[in-house]
Order: sequence, then C-alpha cells, then structure tokens
Amino acid sequence: MPTAAASLAAAATVLALASALHSGDRVWRQVEHEQRSFARLTDSARRRTPIEQIGAPGAVFDFYAAYIAPGDRVFFQLPAVRQGSRPDLRAAFEAAGRFYLLPAVQTETLADATVVVSYREDPRRLHVAFITQEQDGRQPVYVSRISSP
Repeated sequence: MPTAAASLAAAATVLALASALHSGDRVWRQVEHEQRSFARLTDSARRRTPIEQIGAPGAVFDFYAAYIAPGDRVFFQLPAVRQGSRPDLRAAFEAAGRFYLLPAVQTETLADATVVVSYREDPRRLHVAFITQEQDGRQPVYVSRISSP
C-alpha cells in the first residue's frame, strides 16, 4: 500500500506534467513566432532589437561600442526624463548599456569611470579632463575617455 508521501509525490508529478502540457504548446508557438520574426534580421538589427524595445536608440549604442574597450568602467551621463509607461531614459540606457557594451561594466560614480558615454548631455558639464572625446555627428552623443581601462 502506497504511503501518504508517495501518493503526494505522485500527485505533484501528475500536476506538474499536466501544467507543462497545458502551457507547453503555447510557449512553443511563441518561440516559433519569435524565431521566424528574428531570423530575417541582420546580426546588427538582431543585436539592437532588445535595446530599441525598451526605448533606447540602437544606433547610438553602435557608436558607443566602437569606442568602448574590454575592462572599461562606463559612467552614463543622461538627462532624467520620463517616457510614459516605458522605463525612464536613465533606466533604459543603463539596462541597454550593461548588455550592449559588455565586457565593459557600468560604474555608479564618475570617480570610478574610465569612460563617459553621454546622451543628450554635454560632457563639459562634468568638469573632468578627458584624454579623448568622440561625438556622433552633430548630435549631443559623446564618448569621452578619462583613462585607459
């Protein structure tokens, strides 16, 4: 005769299998849909898509990545602006930067940074001596190097 523990384990197993079968079909349909959607994108577009979906401009991160080196500690200089129901600009950029600029890491303070990435802000306002500075065309988008990584 099965014990209470064995019966409980069997019931939990049956419940888990039923749950997996119930949700599995829906999950696989979603995965197949996303695979078809993303498969036709270029590598660059595929890399930008998650960034653009949170409200950050993907092309700007391509510019930043061209000047960020492994070992860099990145400080984000951004205006504090709400974007309705999306994350605010700072939260979106920091989340995107932690992903897109790897293996560089984000720093919370300017004193710990080797490089500043600025979006819609003038890095001169930080009153720091930069050894190099690049601007993305005429827009207020900069990568300003403080030191080597």
